Amino acid sequence: MHWVDQAAEALLQRGTEHVIASGISISGHIHIGHCHDVFIADAVRRAVEEKGGKAVAIWYADDFDPLRRIPAYLPSHYEQFLGVPYANLPSPSPDYKDFVDYFTRPFLQSLEAFGIKVKVYFGSQVYRSGQMSNLIRRALEKADKIREILNRFRSQPLPEDWLPYNPVCSKCGKIATTKAYDWQGEWVFYRCVGCEYTKGCGNEGEANYTRGEGKLTWRVEWPARWKMLGVTCEPFGKDHAEAGGSYDTGKLIVKEVFEGEPPYPIPYEWVSLKGSRMSSSKGVVFTLPDWLEVAEPELLRFFIFRSKPMKSKDFDPGLYLLNLYDEFDELERRYYQNSAGEQGRIYELSRISPFPKPPQRIPIRFAAVLCQITNDPDRVREILIRKRLLTDPTELDLHLALQRLERARRWIEKYAPEEWRISIRRTPPEEGELDEQQKAALGVLAKKLEDGEKSPVEIHNLIYEVAQQSSIDPTKLFQAIYIAFLGRNSGPRAGNLLAALDRKFVIQRLRETSVT
Repeated sequence: MHWVDQAAEALLQRGTEHVIASGISISGHIHIGHCHDVFIADAVRRAVEEKGGKAVAIWYADDFDPLRRIPAYLPSHYEQFLGVPYANLPSPSPDYKDFVDYFTRPFLQSLEAFGIKVKVYFGSQVYRSGQMSNLIRRALEKADKIREILNRFRSQPLPEDWLPYNPVCSKCGKIATTKAYDWQGEWVFYRCVGCEYTKGCGNEGEANYTRGEGKLTWRVEWPARWKMLGVTCEPFGKDHAEAGGSYDTGKLIVKEVFEGEPPYPIPYEWVSLKGSRMSSSKGVVFTLPDWLEVAEPELLRFFIFRSKPMKSKDFDPGLYLLNLYDEFDELERRYYQNSAGEQGRIYELSRISPFPKPPQRIPIRFAAVLCQITNDPDRVREILIRKRLLTDPTELDLHLALQRLERARRWIEKYAPEEWRISIRRTPPEEGELDEQQKAALGVLAKKLEDGEKSPVEIHNLIYEVAQQSSIDPTKLFQAIYIAFLGRNSGPRAGNLLAALDRKFVIQRLRETSVT
């Protein structure tokens, strides 16, 4: 049984209605590593509903957190805003209303393409609406109890006057620099004393917690949120799941302070990008819009659900992405042939919605070559049918093919190794570029291609057959083909290259090249 279904069944043993939460602090671009929790939350929602329960997935933007460091891609003048809540920061672009809109809008607009259905909350709006007020008051009343719980896991105890609330300074606007020391009624009293990464202004003031003039500290806010929203399940990064981490303290606080129950946890491992941990602040990111430019949305779901959540995942938009395409296409093919076995569930979790009939997919490696030969839809259709890559295609098949070609074109432009970028040479090789053995083998290949149209795989296999027949090392024959058509020793798979080109042109070029 897939781990998503295990989570759904565990939830249904607790009850029939569920809220599966996800969220992220809005510190910069929301990358695919951040997306794990919302994808998992939505998949669990889907699984609960498939099994007869009711569920809603939510995504909570922690936009009332302070700016702790300046992302590498923002101008240096943002230093003046260190310690200020994200929700109160200006947008880096005039096209967006503020900092949070700038970083969340592209993410939220992309979710539909990935089949994600979530209810969205913004922390700043929740606080300002007063929705959290009763829980804040409860936390202030139980500050001693909360401090005692947190101190169980701390080497340095919290001070006796500690309060679980961070006011926004009414003078400098910072939330990271204030220290709450007392409260009365709806007011929390504080001093703006500074923190490890930015100075305070020295102001002494009072904040009204019913009007959103501050927020609960993270380890208290999280369990308060579980109680407020009725959260029954939540995926989260492995750091929260460490012994003594925020989930361990949250479990105790939600029970002993807010009289609620902790959600079913699904911790997950970080996603790295070409071996480096993704980081919004360092600019090491690959976002949902980035993904949709070069890959189908199903592939990201496949990337997430094909392995367990705590298995480390490293993404590379280079050749690794083509391998991911190949693996997904093979799983889809086996699924519709009823031979996928237990892996069929991975495909079901990966797809956006069922197809009315098995879709036909053109191989991504062929698409990466063909997109550099032509973008004309009619010619593309003619080539795909002639090469038997599509058989009696439906409008959906053609749509999928053209979409894949467009994404392949963007992949070539942005991420492909240089050898994948092609330009067909205008004239045959000059004397001395090929030896006599290579020329002779190319002549044999030209003769065999006269038999009729062949698919990329058939041409690839034919090249090996010709090499054996001509007693030439296959590597030398492949090099000869690349020299003949590209003017260099390497390139994309030769079967794809020759299949994408007009057959008459291929035969003519091979004949011209083989002439001694």
